[in-house]
Amino acid sequence: MTKARRLLLKAAMGLTRRENRTISMLSTDLRPEALELIRRMTGPPPSHRRFVGEPIDLNQLDAVDLGDLWAVASATQLWGPGGPVQSLAADTARAVLELKRDLEPAFRGSVCSDHLNRLAGEAEEQPADVSRHSEASLWEKALFVISRCTDLSFDGLRAAAERFLAASDWMAMPHLAVALARLVGPSFETQALEKLAVDLAGSPLLVEELRAVARLDLAVNILVAKVAHPSLGETASIDESRHPLSDHPGYAAFAQKGLEQAAGRVRDIHDFTLPYAADKAFTLAESAIIARLARVALDRDEPWAPPVLDELFRKVSLAPTAAKTAPSQSVAIALGHVVEAFPTPESIATLRQVLRDIRHAGIKKKLQPNLRGAERRLAGRPEIALRLPLDQPMPKSQLTALSHCLEAGLALGMELTFEDWRVRLAEHAQAKTLAGSLVWRLLDEAGRGRSVLPVMEAGRLTLQDVAGSIVAASPDCQVALWHPSDSTAEERGAWRDRLAVLRIKQPFKQVFREHYIVPPSELSRTETAMFAGHIVSIRPFLGLARRERWRLGYDYLVRSFGPWTARLDLADHVYPGCVGETTTGSITLYVSSNGKSSPARLGDPPPAAISEILRAVDLLVSTSGFAMTTEDEDPRRETRLHRLAQSSPGATVDMRKQALERALRGVAGVADLQFDARHLRLGPYAIHLATGRVTCDGEPVAVDPSKLFNLTAVTWLPHDERLLETIFWTVLEIAERRKG
Repeated sequence: MTKARRLLLKAAMGLTRRENRTISMLSTDLRPEALELIRRMTGPPPSHRRFVGEPIDLNQLDAVDLGDLWAVASATQLWGPGGPVQSLAADTARAVLELKRDLEPAFRGSVCSDHLNRLAGEAEEQPADVSRHSEASLWEKALFVISRCTDLSFDGLRAAAERFLAASDWMAMPHLAVALARLVGPSFETQALEKLAVDLAGSPLLVEELRAVARLDLAVNILVAKVAHPSLGETASIDESRHPLSDHPGYAAFAQKGLEQAAGRVRDIHDFTLPYAADKAFTLAESAIIARLARVALDRDEPWAPPVLDELFRKVSLAPTAAKTAPSQSVAIALGHVVEAFPTPESIATLRQVLRDIRHAGIKKKLQPNLRGAERRLAGRPEIALRLPLDQPMPKSQLTALSHCLEAGLALGMELTFEDWRVRLAEHAQAKTLAGSLVWRLLDEAGRGRSVLPVMEAGRLTLQDVAGSIVAASPDCQVALWHPSDSTAEERGAWRDRLAVLRIKQPFKQVFREHYIVPPSELSRTETAMFAGHIVSIRPFLGLARRERWRLGYDYLVRSFGPWTARLDLADHVYPGCVGETTTGSITLYVSSNGKSSPARLGDPPPAAISEILRAVDLLVSTSGFAMTTEDEDPRRETRLHRLAQSSPGATVDMRKQALERALRGVAGVADLQFDARHLRLGPYAIHLATGRVTCDGEPVAVDPSKLFNLTAVTWLPHDERLLETIFWTVLEIAERRKG
């Protein structure tokens, strides 16, 4: 390391002479690429804007490199009076900061110490009447750095943490204040907790949480601070299948204690041991803690949670008097969001009871969407949703939720013991009809499966194969839903014929379900361009994505399927309310383990799981792409309609064709029915299988099949689908016309 380079780095970091000793030790570890980027951000501008030196591949940088560069890039002036600064330094800094979208910076202990010292210097220079926003901004920057520190035992952190705490208001982020106090030392930590207990006496639950996390590992303490005070500009983790604190038993133990204390407080209010005042039972800080604890409890599906949350939710939503107020609106609304995020059958039942009893119109209005969302999301937790009440009737809504959870189980590889499946589904008084309309697989110890259809005959359960023969099940076998990707083309066709003969209508697409196969050449890759290059209309695209539980990032969507997470890249930055169009990119697959996500090969998930992931993407792309063609005011509509008509039919159209072939067999007036790649043809009439558009000898024809919709006696369709039904009845209407 040359003297010039050390001086350059010192200037870039803005350090004092005393702090320069630390950065000098760090400098020996900096890679040449990082040093060159620092030179470009801090050195004199080039004599000509094109003379910037050799290009640097930023993909060569790792997380530690990005951490080393972060302070320099953050301190570089990016904006001027006239807008973005256009210079080599600004362009380089923007490129470095942009890396955070795909690469989280990691800060060495020495770099973290430098950051804290720099932030402490900023705090020391702030006026006494500094705004809360400015104070919070400093703490958010400190949290950003300390939560990504790779060496919390670095000696220099102690002095830096003490200096920052001395210059800052701890109330801005008390959880991080406790973590930094622990870095200083045990005695300082004790003093800090005592000071915070006095300052936060009005929020005793917050004080209890601070004391509880101080007894956990320092890394968990920092994680709690990160969860409680998310930094500005943070993007959601690609792994949101679990709450970040759910994997820490120590915090889960506090969740039980904290929620029991909260329930005890509202119990005392209802018993008039404590005075009642509307919206005064908990502070806003305590409301956030209760929500956090409840999320951990429901995510872990703790056995103690149902009675505690039931009492807390009901009593916090209802005044102990006849008043139309509530002990705490904020807690009631927060618990509604928690139940929607991590639903269980018991918590949904509690939410439903709260909605029946509540007198506060405003809270009720806010909780109603939570109930609908919770019932949909429960489908993503099939192992929990199947906890059916065996001794009481099931309402229709619960049967619907059960159907949704079974469908979600196709992607999750849900398996039940034969006895559990028999008692909870196949012979359950309310669920047996649902179970009897689906095809199942009996799996032996080696994972080999045999597909069967459960049939109740004279009150006795029998299992039949696709030919109708009786199958004997081993008591120790596992039972899973059948998926088209688990069988051959011949077996898929045979089951479709079997359902048509028995006229079984399934609660969701199963036997006629689209399935997708990854090309062998892509099985070892982590991404595929199978659905790249499709132009979609943003508004319906995002609306459908939200209903299908996709999460929105800057220019991508992510959705979890058990341990697997799919990321669909987009060509543009999209956001709620955005209009226009964008283009889809590649699909990247990740797998979650121990709370962390890492890229996974497309060949790693079971065939049914990867098929369901690709099917979910196809639904987004095909539906939103078609929606764009229906915008009559768009001058490019005709071009898009032509493109849609000429595009590959896709798996959905193929399944619709197969369903219609079987549903229309033997129907009078359709003997000359024929299918081609995109159309159902009946004499001179053609019905497009992707749009339902009807033509006669090539000319558009208006057909209104609605007058036949009540002729249900002649109807059999394998599942509910609006376009499938429309095409079916359109065929019958055309057949009636031809008779005349």
